[in-house]
Amino acid sequence: MKKTFATLALTLLVSAGAFAGNIKESSVPAVVKSYVEKVYPRVSPVEWNYQEKGNYYTAEFKIDGADYNLDISPEGSLINSTNEIAVAQLPNAVEAYIGKQYPGFKIKEARKLVRRGSTYYETDIQGQNSNQMLTFSESGKLLDKKL
Repeated sequence: MKKTFATLALTLLVSAGAFAGNIKESSVPAVVKSYVEKVYPRVSPVEWNYQEKGNYYTAEFKIDGADYNLDISPEGSLINSTNEIAVAQLPNAVEAYIGKQYPGFKIKEARKLVRRGSTYYETDIQGQNSNQMLTFSESGKLLDKKL
């Protein structure tokens, strides 16, 4: 029984590593690394992943404690990006909307998302025993909300 459990545990551990997608920097095409180095020159270290299903590379890193996540094509062009931002970096229209529609709620986290060239903002708000995630257009229009 112990041998079976040990074999199962080892199999799960090896499988988890195979699906994690972590790759060595030496396996990342130079053009992909070049994009990150050009746009974010002071970044180090970068955790690289390859997403076989979508055929793109993911670069994960921090700048001044904020998390960044970039999806980059094998040709070196940005597909998507997500990065944490300070609440003060949200468009004024986003803060105004939350203040009016969610009185008493506080913005706990904010993120800037770029999806195929379009910019969006995500906020996690909290108040009155409720948490919500709101997604806004660059102009501050509410696009989506999740509880």
